[in-house]
Amino acid sequence: MSGTQYPDKAFATQQARAAIAGVSLHRLEDDRGREVFIVSRWAMTRELPSLDAVSAWLDAVTGKTA
Repeated sequence: MSGTQYPDKAFATQQARAAIAGVSLHRLEDDRGREVFIVSRWAMTRELPSLDAVSAWLDAVTGKTA
């Protein structure tokens, strides 16, 4: 799920998937300047290192199977 050619489109796609599942997804920089993704659902918040990790997490949360 590499989104290097169109990083904003890849992020927007995952953000839309998250919204449909009732999850908020934010793209931030950590203290070292690395891009990280914060997902939040109900009272749970998690930091994920990549859009691939976001996609896998959303698959697990929504029950999607390959």
